[in-house]
Amino acid sequence: MNQSELFLVLPSEEYKDKILEFKEEFCKSGDTLYGTENLQSMSNIEEWLLKVHNNQREETVEPGKAPSYEFMAIRECDGKLIGMINVRYNLKKEMYLYYGNIGYCVRKSERKKGYAAEMLRLALFEARKIGLDKVLLTVDSDNLASIATMKKNGAILENEVPYNGKITHRYWIKC
Repeated sequence: MNQSELFLVLPSEEYKDKILEFKEEFCKSGDTLYGTENLQSMSNIEEWLLKVHNNQREETVEPGKAPSYEFMAIRECDGKLIGMINVRYNLKKEMYLYYGNIGYCVRKSERKKGYAAEMLRLALFEARKIGLDKVLLTVDSDNLASIATMKKNGAILENEVPYNGKITHRYWIKC
């Protein structure tokens, strides 16, 4: 994959149809939309866009959540929405232990093509822009694809913790 093939952009009304189509693919496949500010449960795109916008600032973020920036990964050659990646800052205690600074997903039809690693690489630049010098990423111990994606971007395993009946790996990456 060409590294300039993807770019990150904040969600907006301009991308409404692409977001709906992205969500639909996940719903049909039964996959979870990780790192998307709960897109799967939103019935109204305008409501989701407002939530994404409000969650960017500490003073307007949802109670109990860390402020975050939601990005869409768009393929340059055809404008297709490939995945979403969320960069969180000022983590709350549970998020620090089990969720980390970054969550992401790639649509099923575009997996195993290197997009997740490129999305994460681009998100590290965004994390640096908001003042983070390193980020925490967490993953279930059996999610080998995500672990490989993180390691491609320099992730170092800090520890493993039990969470929801599974083992969660906690990785750090310098921005």
